[in-house]
Amino acid sequence: MDNGTYMCKYTCPEECNVEVEIKFLNDKDVMVPIRGCPFTASFNAAATSKDNLMTGSAMDKHIKKEIERLTSLMSETKKELTTKDKDLKDVKSLLKVKEHAESTVKNTDLITLNID
Repeated sequence: MDNGTYMCKYTCPEECNVEVEIKFLNDKDVMVPIRGCPFTASFNAAATSKDNLMTGSAMDKHIKKEIERLTSLMSETKKELTTKDKDLKDVKSLLKVKEHAESTVKNTDLITLNID
């Protein structure tokens, strides 16, 4: 759109779920996926054009659902990572804390993307 943004449109001929992969040409002339890619979308014949708006009811429902999911994830992560009220002489308990910490570090990019 000559302003640093791009617009792409697609009309789906039938109801379905799709996976969308968006790539760009980086400074090394290599096509690489944009952050968070691939994306999923669903096409529903009953959906209205307002559902496709960033301020539409579908987006509102999605955001609320994601906030609930992320809140639960953060609560569970905090519970699993804390050593308070855990038997620190129990190796299995400590290994579980270590495994959860490693999993959190491994998934940092995905967690950050979801929060963003």
